[in-house]
Amino acid sequence: MPVSIRSMMVWVAAGLGVGLVGCATPAPIVRLNPDSANIFWVSGRPSVAMDNAGVRVASAFEHQDGNNLALRVEILNQTPSRLEIGPQDITYAVCRSQLTTSCSPSQHVIDPEQVLDLLDVAQSRNTAQAANTAVLDGTLTLLAAVGDAGSHHGAGNTAAALENMQSDVASYNSAQAGITFQQRLWSNKALRRNTLEPGQGTSGLVFVPINLQAGFVWLQVTVPSHVFPFRFAQTVTQVTLPDPPSATSQ
Repeated sequence: MPVSIRSMMVWVAAGLGVGLVGCATPAPIVRLNPDSANIFWVSGRPSVAMDNAGVRVASAFEHQDGNNLALRVEILNQTPSRLEIGPQDITYAVCRSQLTTSCSPSQHVIDPEQVLDLLDVAQSRNTAQAANTAVLDGTLTLLAAVGDAGSHHGAGNTAAALENMQSDVASYNSAQAGITFQQRLWSNKALRRNTLEPGQGTSGLVFVPINLQAGFVWLQVTVPSHVFPFRFAQTVTQVTLPDPPSATSQ
């Protein structure tokens, strides 16, 4: 089942640091650990690898990225034929327990190409909004200067208008930096569609949305006629804000 554009926009907003209205609370820390007896360690990450019919696939949990979980996937083609692999061949399912009956229907991991399209739209809109705001701020600066010229209170209005301009520029630069960071992440680190000649391999991150109710997450990598299932146990650590100092401790 493909990820909806609406849900993907929420994930992009979260990745760009766009907050929701309301009282902010610390997000829980979510981790995935391979639920397998055949674990090997790579740079501190517990990993699992599988071989089948000349194809070798490995997976490991990488990190939590906003509202998503990033998992590294590596595929090596040791067959005599060309293989094509990408996010379209990778699905996930969340389960409350080890029983398959507790699992939700499988869905595809987040499509990097759709996210990159949304980021292009966000960048274009941010640039247009900044240009429109700059024109408005410039107009108000002129009006403020005219007002100050006829006032006995100095250049207070002009200074305030210039301060607003500087604040708008800083906000634009911050938003653009966030978009650029996300573009680099999804362009360079995410697993994208690849054609693998015999002996070739590829690797990258795949992203799945966090489900705090999950006890296990299944990641399934499908190559022609073969499925490589990886089961991860999920742990959720709640983070609380420190209690404010009491009046007696001050």
